[in-house]
Amino acid sequence: MAKSRRTRIPKLRYTALRGIGWHVAYRDPVTDAPRKHSFGRVPEAEARRQYRLWLIQHLQGQTAKPARASNNGSETLELGVVCDAAPGSLLHIASSWLTVEQGRIRKSDGPRARGTISDAVYRDRRKQLRDFLEFMNERHGSGAVGRMRLRDLSMADVEEFNRGIVRQGYSASQVNKRMQIVKAVIDRAGRPEHGGQTLPWNWDSRDTSHGKPTQVRTLPSLEHLQGIIAEGELRERTMIWLAIGLGFGQRDLAALRVGQIDAKSYDLRRGKTAIERYGETPQLVWAYLTAYLKAHPRGAGELMFVTRKGLPVVHAKGDSVQQWWHKARKAIGESKETMAGFYVLRHVGATEFGSRAGSSIGDVRRWLGHTASSRVADVYMRPVTPEQRKLVEWVRKRLNSSKLD
Repeated sequence: MAKSRRTRIPKLRYTALRGIGWHVAYRDPVTDAPRKHSFGRVPEAEARRQYRLWLIQHLQGQTAKPARASNNGSETLELGVVCDAAPGSLLHIASSWLTVEQGRIRKSDGPRARGTISDAVYRDRRKQLRDFLEFMNERHGSGAVGRMRLRDLSMADVEEFNRGIVRQGYSASQVNKRMQIVKAVIDRAGRPEHGGQTLPWNWDSRDTSHGKPTQVRTLPSLEHLQGIIAEGELRERTMIWLAIGLGFGQRDLAALRVGQIDAKSYDLRRGKTAIERYGETPQLVWAYLTAYLKAHPRGAGELMFVTRKGLPVVHAKGDSVQQWWHKARKAIGESKETMAGFYVLRHVGATEFGSRAGSSIGDVRRWLGHTASSRVADVYMRPVTPEQRKLVEWVRKRLNSSKLD
């Protein structure tokens, strides 16, 4: 007769190490891996209250995700954690908003449906939200976001957070994204489950600080580009000319499949924007694709480029294209301070394409996979500057040739 396994009840413990505070150690009921759930450095009575709630979930097989304590003793925001947050508090509202954002994540290989976001965007927003909550805890004391309601959020708090991220050297775009997160939490507070809270002051009347302006894109010199091409094998050179000739970034290369490009034209959509993207295939691009597929046969519909393990060249946080670029750039004696990343090749191609006679905003829009805007015209549709003319003319001549480098 088989013995029944005795259910172990995790005990509530306390440690001052790494700011963990009150916690329980247990084994995941699915993977049997050891886990730790932290309640933070809170009063013992509060820790025991949270522990009882957690234990009920644990015994029902609904164990929350492990929490990590931050350096100031407040809990790091994690979904599914029974945290020390009063109903309607900033932490409670932020957790609710983050849950909705998590539900909008689309599959990495799926279409970009309206209202969805990528996993990378979600991680960025979660980090930006945590930065704001940690700022409020530092300003008002440990655990303040678990007690403060929206009416306690002052204009001075928001303005100081705004000034603080500007002082950290963020660009105007990054500063704007972080302020949008703050506004999203404020708007979320107006929902019925959070008590229909509203700000006691006008958001638009606050003093706004902006980050650093966007830097002017610097294209590589002709010598640098030729040096990078010489460092690459057939696979890397094919990627380089796809980037220049068709405006492909690393993620475009990772999603490219056999059959989407032929000798005369290409017709595909850029995954980021789902804008129609089509045009004529430059002779050099087709010559490289033909040579590459001869050396590395692929079936129709298969990914054009994969890693040695068979994964897309860009997946999760890995970017093998950029990794190769860093090595090649170092090999020719350059660095990130003197030469931009692989994505600069897309700008090289756009500069060449936009400067062609008769090129329109609609043409550049389809080439880039962007929505049409006056900014596109300002950046790309203008006469080539003297310092860029040598590079652009060489690129144009090479794209009209079928001779490999």
